[in-house]
Amino acid sequence: MLTIYTREMGLVRAMVQGVRLHKSKLRFSLQDFSYASVDFVRGKDIWRVTSAKNISTFPFARSSKKSLLVIARVSSLLERLCDGEESNEKIFDDFIQVLYLIDEVDVEDSSREALELHLVLRIMHSLGYIGESDALLEYLGGEINLHNTDVLLKEKRSILSHINKALNESQL
Repeated sequence: MLTIYTREMGLVRAMVQGVRLHKSKLRFSLQDFSYASVDFVRGKDIWRVTSAKNISTFPFARSSKKSLLVIARVSSLLERLCDGEESNEKIFDDFIQVLYLIDEVDVEDSSREALELHLVLRIMHSLGYIGESDALLEYLGGEINLHNTDVLLKEKRSILSHINKALNESQL
């Protein structure tokens, strides 16, 4: 059973058989925390993966324990907050953008921390857990990049406060 976050359908749980076997064609495309083009077919009760084509496995991020932790924490948050198959292209695009930024060879720990903070804030806002706030307005629009990490980290306490308040109020 795989949990896959898709651009078109949101969070999907799908069945795949024999993916870890040496003769499986899908084993390289369906690695944990990778980016792939996946085709599904709806079975009687569950989705089934029919094919997959690898786009990126994020090799530098996967080789860094700290980057892998960021990816795992954000993935866990998405699984916790997203209920069923509901498309949110903004979340998907932001997540992929951060994955590519984290996959840089020389990403600093502070940049990695700022990217995670920025992504989580935008996920919470996209899902409606954080309303419009003048203090957070500059972080909710535009693209996520490595250029404003210093500013983000200066506002870390305030941003974490908004995120934690939203998580507590959601009771999830």
